[in-house]
Amino acid sequence: MPARLDVRVFSLSKDPDQPSGYQDASAVDARRRIAAIADGVSSSLFSGRWASILTEAAVGDAPDPAEEGLFAAWLATQRKLWAEGVDAASLPWFQRAKLPLGAFSTLLWVRVLDAEAAAGSFGAYRLLAHAIGDSCLFQVRRGELVRSFPLRTSAELDADPIVLGSVDLKRDQLLQFARLDEVCYPEDLLVLCTDALAQWALRGYESGSRPDWERAWDMPQEAWRAEIAALRQERHLQDDDTTLVLLRVAEELLEAIPAPEQPTAAAEPASAPLDWIRSAAKGIQPVAARVADEMDQTSGRVLRGLKSLKDRALKKYRDKFGKKDPPEPQ
Repeated sequence: MPARLDVRVFSLSKDPDQPSGYQDASAVDARRRIAAIADGVSSSLFSGRWASILTEAAVGDAPDPAEEGLFAAWLATQRKLWAEGVDAASLPWFQRAKLPLGAFSTLLWVRVLDAEAAAGSFGAYRLLAHAIGDSCLFQVRRGELVRSFPLRTSAELDADPIVLGSVDLKRDQLLQFARLDEVCYPEDLLVLCTDALAQWALRGYESGSRPDWERAWDMPQEAWRAEIAALRQERHLQDDDTTLVLLRVAEELLEAIPAPEQPTAAAEPASAPLDWIRSAAKGIQPVAARVADEMDQTSGRVLRGLKSLKDRALKKYRDKFGKKDPPEPQ
């Protein structure tokens, strides 16, 4: 059956009183079953815009990073787009000094491919993901963690992540994308989140206190933000921009074909359904008779053909030996 992605997106700036300082980004195309999330490095220039450019482009037409030529051209296009949006002349001197370094961001994007692409797994779909940096994907099935990607432990978030730059600093050869190619099933929950929430979630899994993503699915945006603020206040969650994208693989049931409408009278008798069946049966009977007649005719042709073959064989025997007919087989 065809599948779609049901989607919930939550976000909260590092400083809720200044949402313009939000440097994360996300994008989803539910129809094409593609989603992306990115975390702009706050210490770099215009990183929120760079993260937004990357997520929109990843959902739009991102090539496989393994295709080095195609990916390099794609990245160059996004860099050009970022540069065109910067008015260098209007920047204060200290920002102009940082401009040659550009902006930096993580990037994670996922795709759910058609069922037939998941060879050997009946009723399954193919989950394909690419990531650079420490934004994270959790695949959850009936409340249980199936896998996390690209990070597996909370300790991995202590190191500085590899990130994509908006300016070509001649270091692209150092970029290493992680790749995931696995199976997912209808009703699987795909959780995409930026680093602060990813670290909190991994610590929870490690301590046996798994996150309740299903509960988050049903929460209003403001209630979710209040819980994130409380986690920050209690020092359970790092003070950082926080973004959560929840995706559920949902199959679309095909609409039932409506039964043909039957003409109705003002006062239809209770036996109308039986009358309809009898009428249909009358139409079936001639068809059955014709099929049986054609089978009889076919059988007759076969028998006549066999008799003719036998007669020709007897004639050849008499012509060759001038004798009486050969003995009948016992």
